[in-house]
Amino acid sequence: LEHRHRCEYCIYFDFSASAETTRIAAERVETTKTKGMAAKAFKALILGPPGGGKGTLSKRLVRDFGFCHFSAGDALRAEISAGSAIGNQAKDFIGRGALVPDELVTDLVLGQLENLKNEPRWLLDGFPRHAAQAVALDAKHDVDLVLDLDIPEAEILSRLGGRRVHVPSGRSYHVEWNPPKREGIDDETGEPLVIRPDDTEEAIKKRLQQYHDLAKPLIAHYWEKVATFAGTESDVIYPVMKQRVEDILN
Repeated sequence: LEHRHRCEYCIYFDFSASAETTRIAAERVETTKTKGMAAKAFKALILGPPGGGKGTLSKRLVRDFGFCHFSAGDALRAEISAGSAIGNQAKDFIGRGALVPDELVTDLVLGQLENLKNEPRWLLDGFPRHAAQAVALDAKHDVDLVLDLDIPEAEILSRLGGRRVHVPSGRSYHVEWNPPKREGIDDETGEPLVIRPDDTEEAIKKRLQQYHDLAKPLIAHYWEKVATFAGTESDVIYPVMKQRVEDILN
């Protein structure tokens, strides 16, 4: 990947190389220094179904503990945008709503984690997806904690099923939480919004089943290190998650 922001405590790992992300990275470094969070190395995984809130919770963990958040999905999207060999292969699978083959994801993620080998903390999101990938990860890195999100199916269906997208810009709305000013119409262009093919109820249920089929043996693999957080609201889940991380760090 061409663009990386590497800062003193690996607060931010980004693929856009924008001035704004650089500014945010610098602010997070100062926050981490102030809190004295950089002393103890810590490697964690965050697991959860699609639409489960991993992104929201990860941002809070980065803010409060100085984690370097590495998203396998973001890495794949960067490769797709760059038109790399891995990216072109991944694009075909994602376009069909299928999971990207394990070999591609494993090679990409383990390769990128090598860039973080001297950093004290990272939070890995979207990898490993199953026990075989966990074994490959374990061969190179010791995982301290696995954060497992248990979100009811009805909540996931509500979150993803209500999403509406303006395809040209990528702007996203939700019929309940973030509706457009006019139903079915993009606020800025007046163009129609669409339901993504993978946001139909049938597609969501299929994705959830795929996730659970893969996650069960993965959780069993890490059972001694797993902390499960059940609920429907990130604002309720996060305080408990934060306390769990603090307990281990202290």
